[in-house]
Amino acid sequence: MSIFDTNHFEHRGNTENDTALTTANQTQQCIIELCSGTLRSIKIFTPDLQKDLYDNEKFRETLLNFCRGNRHAQIQILTADTSKAIRQGHQLIHLAKKLTSVVKIKIQADEYQNSAISFLLADQANFIFKNLQNNYTFSSECKYRNTILQDFFSAAWEQAEQDIESRNIY
Repeated sequence: MSIFDTNHFEHRGNTENDTALTTANQTQQCIIELCSGTLRSIKIFTPDLQKDLYDNEKFRETLLNFCRGNRHAQIQILTADTSKAIRQGHQLIHLAKKLTSVVKIKIQADEYQNSAISFLLADQANFIFKNLQNNYTFSSECKYRNTILQDFFSAAWEQAEQDIESRNIY
């Protein structure tokens, strides 16, 4: 049972500016556009660091530019498991090891690992959301739904454990 109520989430609040993303390429492009315009924080909730979306050079460069251009930059990533990503040399793992004060990866608490959702939050307004049950993916500027996701992420972050495998230990 999921801790996140996906029933009708896509239809809550203002949906006028929602954009359906039907391919991985569209989603990648949208992720890069959102992150390019981000001022302070990027938060990612993902089951497994989604190689098809987050493991590419363009996204890595976008995150590096975000970090270089902002001394307040913060990237928080919540995932159920990093072992496969570590074995595959995922770009986010390398970034977390390189930028330890900016990029933080935590392992979701058990009760969050069955959440059938994935999302990226850019600051307090924009987000990309994927319902993993029906594969519906969209981007939105809806502050109401963003607040729901921010609250969900904050609660999950508080209960999560630091991922030691993605850190450089000196």
